[in-house]
Amino acid sequence: MLDRFGFSPTEARAYETLLGLGASTGYAVARSLSIARANAYQALESLARRGAVRKAAGHPSRYVALPPVALLAELERSFRRDLGELEEGLRSLASLAKPAPQGDLEILASSPDLLDRFERVADSAQQELLAVTGPWGAATFEALERAARRGVAVRALSLGEPAPGGAHVRTVPEADLRGYWGGLPLVAVADRSYAVCGIVSEPASSGMAGVVPGVVVFVRHLLRRELAG
Repeated sequence: MLDRFGFSPTEARAYETLLGLGASTGYAVARSLSIARANAYQALESLARRGAVRKAAGHPSRYVALPPVALLAELERSFRRDLGELEEGLRSLASLAKPAPQGDLEILASSPDLLDRFERVADSAQQELLAVTGPWGAATFEALERAARRGVAVRALSLGEPAPGGAHVRTVPEADLRGYWGGLPLVAVADRSYAVCGIVSEPASSGMAGVVPGVVVFVRHLLRRELAG
């Protein structure tokens, strides 16, 4: 179980063993696991550094496993801290990224591709993000909300519910949308530089994504008119 969160198999087994043994020495853990004492102590010291066990003073040292609920809270704090550091690091790299080549346009031919490019557009936004989505685009909601949490000015229209947080909702029957558009629309423009637009439909969705200036400006103009309506 713990090996899914970066713990080695030996560390995971040592933690589970300590839960059953209570305060124990490395020797006791090694005997219980039938492993070399050095391996047991190595695993216990690693667990102690990560806050999964507490090391009591004395000779020989004794180790006590953190209760599962407390360990869960400790892991959550650690992950949040690591994610915060990662986010800051990636933002600092954004200034080093080369601009996307002008005139780069990609044709999309499936719902997964359309949803994936929508998320990429949303995640690329630094200042402004305009979007039209709906219940059929529920997979896009987190990307829109993530952009808002970064401080991006997000203006989103959802053509039905459920809708992403902060979006304006305008309920339109799916039959009307399909009759007008031939499917269910998904559109997003980030910072006047990157756009995706397409139709979710069965048996095949279609759309396009890219950084072609003329296309991006045109899609952004249409979105601003739609969002102002």
